[in-house]
Amino acid sequence: MNVLINPTRSLSGVVSAPPSKAETHRALFAGLLSRGTTGIHNPLSSDDTKASLNAVSALGARLHLARGSWRIESDGMPHPPSGRIECGESGVTLRFTTPIASLVGVDVNLSGSARLMQRPLQPLIEAMKQLGVSIKARPVEVVVKSARVKGGSVRIPGNVSSQFISGLLFAGPLMEEGLEIAVTSSLESRGYVALTIEAMKEHDINVQTNSDMSHLQIAPHQKYRSADHTIPGDYSSAAFLMSSAAVTGSRITITGLSQTESDPDSAFLKILAKMGVRSSFSPDGLQVEVQELKASQVNISNCPDLGPVTVVLGVFADGKTEITGAERLRYKESDRLTAIVSELRSLGAEVEVTEAGLVVYGPSTLRGGIVESHGDHRIAMALAVAALNATGPVTIRNAESVNKSYPTFFDDIRSLGVEVAER
Repeated sequence: MNVLINPTRSLSGVVSAPPSKAETHRALFAGLLSRGTTGIHNPLSSDDTKASLNAVSALGARLHLARGSWRIESDGMPHPPSGRIECGESGVTLRFTTPIASLVGVDVNLSGSARLMQRPLQPLIEAMKQLGVSIKARPVEVVVKSARVKGGSVRIPGNVSSQFISGLLFAGPLMEEGLEIAVTSSLESRGYVALTIEAMKEHDINVQTNSDMSHLQIAPHQKYRSADHTIPGDYSSAAFLMSSAAVTGSRITITGLSQTESDPDSAFLKILAKMGVRSSFSPDGLQVEVQELKASQVNISNCPDLGPVTVVLGVFADGKTEITGAERLRYKESDRLTAIVSELRSLGAEVEVTEAGLVVYGPSTLRGGIVESHGDHRIAMALAVAALNATGPVTIRNAESVNKSYPTFFDDIRSLGVEVAER
């Protein structure tokens, strides 16, 4: 699907943030591992969460799916799947399922898109090897070899993907000897590990950790209990709505977002503040407005998903915006550093790749044109934001990639006044 977006100088209205993808994933896997029925209210239904639904179902959970409410029934243990588990393009699904699959005692085959099979997995493979589990990563599948993992101690780097650590944590309580994790580098995106620990706590699992999360420990003989989850709005998706207001100098209201900082990507509010965007909560929701965007220095090591849209803000900001901590953007659904730079340059932006990230010189005047999503939902949405302040229409190719995390994105910005045409 190609989408044409006409420049839009002013937005207005109220829009609801989509439910959190991260919290929906975690509720699903916690439900699989809990005896009884786990309720998930306001879940996100997207390509990624459908992949996790498929995984927990394949491992023995019984699903009852209604609009706005899901129920997961389980006996508290993963079971051998009847066939290969398809993970689609979801890194979370693959990386959470891999350690959990080691509990079933038979070979488990996991597959996914070509891009997913190219994304890093080796640190998790090495960690599982320390626990006595052999994992074979092939071009078209990952095979967790027959073994009922007993637990013990592992060492794993924290600067490749926090999802490796979250996956190990989920499996840890069902290991006979418990699990101890030593993180051998700085833990980036630690807020997502904290989100995993909080989800496990809701299911009566205690994870002990020190202040910098370099050491995590799960005592053996803990049992997951069923729980109910109400999923809040997703800041990483709402960031594109906020940025749409910022680049057009508009004021909008976004409902459904938590006022706590439990969502790691709520850090975007601080990024916006540094760049001259005001945001405040009222009884109606989060209100966002801007007078003039200004350049800033932004480190995204703990919130890499915010990288592409922060680059777009820098394009329209006055001055030089430096974005650091962006190395991991190369290993997402696309090489996001290369993708966002090449597409924005094609529209007239001045962007440079540095050793640590990007430098954006603004404000730039963008022209209309044709750009490519690279099959990446966050690139597609970032380019849509950039198109709002271009001098002519922008066509985004393969824009259906937004279904990975935010299926209603184009409908939502249309409701704010953006002219969107599907082609």
